[in-house]
Amino acid sequence: MTTKPSERIVVFVTPAQKLAITSTADGLGISVSELMRRAVLGFNATSEQVKAAGLVDKLRAPKTPDPLNVVLRQVAERAAAREARDAAQVAREASRRTLAAGKAEGVAPTDAAKASNASNASDPSDEDASLSGRN
Repeated sequence: MTTKPSERIVVFVTPAQKLAITSTADGLGISVSELMRRAVLGFNATSEQVKAAGLVDKLRAPKTPDPLNVVLRQVAERAAAREARDAAQVAREASRRTLAAGKAEGVAPTDAAKASNASNASDPSDEDASLSGRN
């Protein structure tokens, strides 16, 4: 990934030098800026500094998201959503069974859940044992 040049360096030249530089760039089919960049990179003393600056620019450039990470994140999000839907479905089914059991026993629908919870609950000390890890 290359970063687009965004910094400007002003170089003063004579009209004859400008004509020569422009003609050379036109002859090579490149812009004057590209010609100047290539000319500077041709000097050994400056070349290493410019290459190092280019590496710094690449490191600072915004990173595009890794396609694999994007897909893995989407898969995980879909799996979590599917699990949530499944859990909600199980809860709805349990609620329907509780209401149906309450109706069969002649218990009012609002009391059916309480009756189901009461029939499932045993000795309160058992509840404490399960919470503390004692069985």
